[in-house]
Amino acid sequence: MRSQARETVFKYLFSRLFNPSDEGLFTVLIKDLNDADKSFATDLLGYVINNEEKYLTNISRLATGYKLNRIYNADRCALMLGMAELENCKSTPVAVVIDETVNIVAKFSTENSTDFVNGVLAEYAKEL
Repeated sequence: MRSQARETVFKYLFSRLFNPSDEGLFTVLIKDLNDADKSFATDLLGYVINNEEKYLTNISRLATGYKLNRIYNADRCALMLGMAELENCKSTPVAVVIDETVNIVAKFSTENSTDFVNGVLAEYAKEL
């Protein structure tokens, strides 16, 4: 299920903040996914990593009133994940991408994060 693939990518992105050199972790995290989800997760991670600076710039621009370094790490990771999927996975409906990303922050971040992430991704989706 793609939800699990998205969550796996999120976990890896979050872990990279604290241990950027542990590339083998992703292989461990995706081992229980089916082949289609492994492929989706690998592609999604590649989109984020290859465009990380662009996504961080967009987060900073769209999160008016928030400095990038003051946004929770979990929220930044989820926003990059959501932006990458919105931009690169056109077959997935926008509402699904936003909902799935909001579900991730609901599970791993603060209760206020859901509204914040929803708003930033909605604005990003409008721009696309």
